[in-house]
Amino acid sequence: MSWRVAESLETLRRQFDEHFPGRSILSDGGIGDAAHQTRDSDHNPWYGPGIVTARDFTHDPAHGLDIQQMADQVLDSRDPRVKYVIANRRIATRNDWQWAPYDGPNPHEKHFHLSVVADPLCDDPQDWRLAAFGESPDGGGDADGGGDAATTDFVTWGTSVNVRSAPRLDAPVVAVLPGPTRVTVQCQTRGDTVSTAGHVNDAWSYVPALGGYLSNIFVDHPDAWLPGVGEC
Repeated sequence: MSWRVAESLETLRRQFDEHFPGRSILSDGGIGDAAHQTRDSDHNPWYGPGIVTARDFTHDPAHGLDIQQMADQVLDSRDPRVKYVIANRRIATRNDWQWAPYDGPNPHEKHFHLSVVADPLCDDPQDWRLAAFGESPDGGGDADGGGDAATTDFVTWGTSVNVRSAPRLDAPVVAVLPGPTRVTVQCQTRGDTVSTAGHVNDAWSYVPALGGYLSNIFVDHPDAWLPGVGEC
């Protein structure tokens, strides 16, 4: 069976190689060995099919890649592509982005493990916004709305999501998002209350590229009012 590593993980590997030249790759890994193939593991090419949704990165602080620092920065980024991270006997998932004890057979002290979501987002090739790369995790949005209009990237969830000309449920639909989509938000405002999947929210984000407003309930972020985004 042919296989490949998810594009988002290949992007991160290239960024590490660029920013930490000469780094050790002794414990780097994509597809799992025979032991991994006998159990459920994101190192197996089970999604797609043929797509590996996990990669390991070697601990090499002498060349700048400290796995705890990098794992913490991945969590701080709140990148919607993240499924979970393991490093130094701890694991953190996208559910709450908090570290918890990990008692698996491999303590992950020589490398950190990153799994990405098993959906089309795994192949999103956008650069990872980590402090080690000189990037702002929130995209550098202008919280107070001063100066030039700042924009911040997020990813949506759900299918057939409507983008409307105004933050109202009766406003004309100007675009429909067929599935998870990366969107650039310019500002957000209060509008009609939207209720779905057990969530209720009256915040809407303006997406200039689509020429309309998207309910924040469909933005894949734990906060109802998006951080780093000014008010319209």
